[in-house]
Amino acid sequence: MLSAAENLIRITNAVFLIISIGLISGLLGSQKKNSSRVNFCMFTAAYGLLTDSFYGFLANFWSSLIHPVILLVLDFLNFVFTFVAATALAVGIRCHSCKNKTYLEDNKITQGSSSRCHQSQAAVAFFYFSCFLFLVKLIVSVVGMLQNDGFGSNAGVGRRRARRQMGVPTISQV
Repeated sequence: MLSAAENLIRITNAVFLIISIGLISGLLGSQKKNSSRVNFCMFTAAYGLLTDSFYGFLANFWSSLIHPVILLVLDFLNFVFTFVAATALAVGIRCHSCKNKTYLEDNKITQGSSSRCHQSQAAVAFFYFSCFLFLVKLIVSVVGMLQNDGFGSNAGVGRRRARRQMGVPTISQV
């Protein structure tokens, strides 16, 4: 079973990803021209929700799914995908004021609509929030993997525990 902190991060991240899916769905539903950046953002949000939230939910019930290498790879991929999606969308909308008519008309993502402008700016923000949470989870995964000597899951023995089991005294025992 995953720790309470990991589950809290997963739940918060799931909320951010669901909001991102809603915002990107609004962009996809009202588009006149196809935008590959918006499509990639939808893929990223769905992939993140599937691999982070659903996998984490299942890992709470089947401890055999909790493997540090798998968690590390998924956290890394989710971090990279959300960072690229947020950055690609931010570069695509160029983050100007949604009241600027020339900006709205010339942009391929906003397509002349101030509501699309607001939706895309909000989606960028939520993707960056999610990216930050994936970065935190990636750091936690790396630290957990190093403490468990790399490939041991919950049964892994850290360096301190190994010393105690071998009978090597710690500094407080000397």
